[in-house]
Amino acid sequence: MLLIEEKIHERIIAKKARLDSMRPLSDAVVGKIRQTVEVEFTYNSNAIEGNTLTLRETQLVIREGLTIGGKTLQEHLEARNHPKAIQYVENLATQELTENDILKVHKIVCSSILESAGEYRKSQVYIEGSDYIPPPAFEIPDLIKELLEWLRKNPEELRPVETAAVLHYKLVSIHPFDDGNGRVARLLMNLVLIKHGYPMTVVRNYDRRRYYDTLRKADSGNLKPFVTFIARCVEQSLDLYLNAIEPTDKTTRLLPLSEAAKQTPYTPEYLSLLARKGAIAATKIGKNWHITPKALTEYLNNIRSKQKKQHAD
Repeated sequence: MLLIEEKIHERIIAKKARLDSMRPLSDAVVGKIRQTVEVEFTYNSNAIEGNTLTLRETQLVIREGLTIGGKTLQEHLEARNHPKAIQYVENLATQELTENDILKVHKIVCSSILESAGEYRKSQVYIEGSDYIPPPAFEIPDLIKELLEWLRKNPEELRPVETAAVLHYKLVSIHPFDDGNGRVARLLMNLVLIKHGYPMTVVRNYDRRRYYDTLRKADSGNLKPFVTFIARCVEQSLDLYLNAIEPTDKTTRLLPLSEAAKQTPYTPEYLSLLARKGAIAATKIGKNWHITPKALTEYLNNIRSKQKKQHAD
């Protein structure tokens, strides 16, 4: 079962191969990137759930141990707990995921926040803004066992990025905890990715609406938009790693779409639409899309090639 558009999957595989070709990375490079990603992941995963700490404030709480005025104790605890959970997930990468591991990840994420940290919910819950109703609490242990069996056997023969995304969806659809389901799902999604050599992938808060929209479509039985959304997040993480490691030149430097559009017959708005659809290999930095001249040229050449073929036919 193929759930990712093939052109996006091909780009991901090619970029991962480039990253793999540069391994082993130096400890200095790995350490610098890891610290950045740890803060970015913590900030974004918490912000999606309503935490109001900014990226800079999250960094100060994690790195400096500071207390930010006007922010709640829970928001500080959410920031402090996440790096511990990331470390735990990274340590699991060489092992088979177990039910106890899932409970442990939740316990770390929700430590000192929820009395039920590390325990399944005991009552029915409803998801705000969604028509989907999670299964009753008494079914959760069996559903988690089925989920782990599915992960072990991979009956649909999903590729790693697809497996990671579907695991995320299946876990949040079970909704096993009173709170923290999304945070745990994003961490365990990364466990699958890390196992297969992918870098830590961040679902960014500015993509929150698209994230939830594609989850709702998955609730209706259409998994492809959500899996493709996660695949684009994986591609962006690969881009960030490669940009930090590979030497750049005129063809590989990142250009904002407003500048890149000048080299094409298209408007920046149209290029942005192509970027959101995954039709061009663009990278989102902050809220703005960027693309390399090389990737832009490849897209234009591909379009010209298709047009020539259609004209010949």
